[in-house]
Amino acid sequence: MKKTLLQMVLTCMVLGVIFTANDAAVERGMTEAQTAAVTFGSSDPVKLPVIMYHSVLKDQARAGKYVVSPSSLAADLDYLKDHGYETVTIHDLVRYVDGLGDLPEKPVMLTFDDGHYNNYLYAYPLLKERGMKAVVSVIGKETEQYTESGQENAYWSYLNMDRLCEISADGTFEIQNHSYDLHENDARKGALRMRGESLESYRMMLVEDTERTQKLLIEGGVPTPVCYTYPYGACSRESEEVIKSLGFMCTMGCEERTNTLRRDDPDCLYRLGRYNRPAGVSAEKFLGKVLEK
Repeated sequence: MKKTLLQMVLTCMVLGVIFTANDAAVERGMTEAQTAAVTFGSSDPVKLPVIMYHSVLKDQARAGKYVVSPSSLAADLDYLKDHGYETVTIHDLVRYVDGLGDLPEKPVMLTFDDGHYNNYLYAYPLLKERGMKAVVSVIGKETEQYTESGQENAYWSYLNMDRLCEISADGTFEIQNHSYDLHENDARKGALRMRGESLESYRMMLVEDTERTQKLLIEGGVPTPVCYTYPYGACSRESEEVIKSLGFMCTMGCEERTNTLRRDDPDCLYRLGRYNRPAGVSAEKFLGKVLEK
């Protein structure tokens, strides 16, 4: 009898914990699926391939390592859809890791570096008509310059604030930080510390540069960027410490590898690997190789 009574008490205690977790989740406006994830959350890791694009141009003479044609991009998007992949953004990754949301069975993230105006001209409509989404990481100096000048040219201009607001308002593009003015590769490579530079001076430089782009984008009307995309993919332990101290929940580099995401493991969102998409390779050959890893 005592044993039975003890079992009943323990059962009630366990149910009480579960119901309390469910009630708290409901109060936060979570769905049943999200509630289940919080209560019983799966710890199975999720594989995430990230594809890195830069410029998109029709001019085949410009095609190369960092320039693909609209037709090539369209073929990539169709290949992904035909093979059951669903696009995700940084926001989706953060929610997954925090236990507040799920990822699709076959997630993939598409990123566009630098913020070229041709991303709006060609990539935006291709993504939008397919119901897909992507991440664009902008160079603050270029965004500011072309916001002031109003110039728009597929070959050489960059996205201004009006365009960034437009492409992010419907959820097609998510805007992230790609530095303000660190796209030099001489004395300093990207966001790295220069030889002979004091740690204090380096940290001050990186904070000021990063916050300048944050201020520009936030005041311009786009959601606060939570991911820092390293110029040239150049990062270090020192740069990671600074970027994390500024509240960024994610960083992206250029190392070509597939990422492994885990719930309750925020560190898995730093230094995300990405596969650069060059011209001259079919969607079947390029994506087939990347997605099998």
